[in-house]
Amino acid sequence: MRDIRHEKLSSLVHRRASEVILYELKDPRLGFVTVTRVKLSKDLRHATVYWSVVGPDSDRTKTAHALDHARGFVQSEVAAALQTRVTPALDFEYDESVEGSVRVSRILDELRRRRGEDTTLLPDGEEE
Repeated sequence: MRDIRHEKLSSLVHRRASEVILYELKDPRLGFVTVTRVKLSKDLRHATVYWSVVGPDSDRTKTAHALDHARGFVQSEVAAALQTRVTPALDFEYDESVEGSVRVSRILDELRRRRGEDTTLLPDGEEE
């Protein structure tokens, strides 16, 4: 039962943090940022918000500074949505797994291209 509650709270933190970052923050340093996942501690006192951004490393750095600057606002908005006795302290971390996935995908596409394979996918996900 406790795991279901924890998952629901983690999902709520993810959703609310995403909404605040995407729609309510007006910082020009923010790039096209996506909240990829949230890791909520068992005692609900800490939450790590993992994010990714499209663009060069300079966009990543600017977005990191903007998120650090907005931490208090995002945390207060998440706290209002949670309505729990304990409010998690938010930490923002860049999600390197997305970058790795893109890199692997590019390598696989390049290998297919070299072998002369068609990389076009049909609508149902099967290759031609």
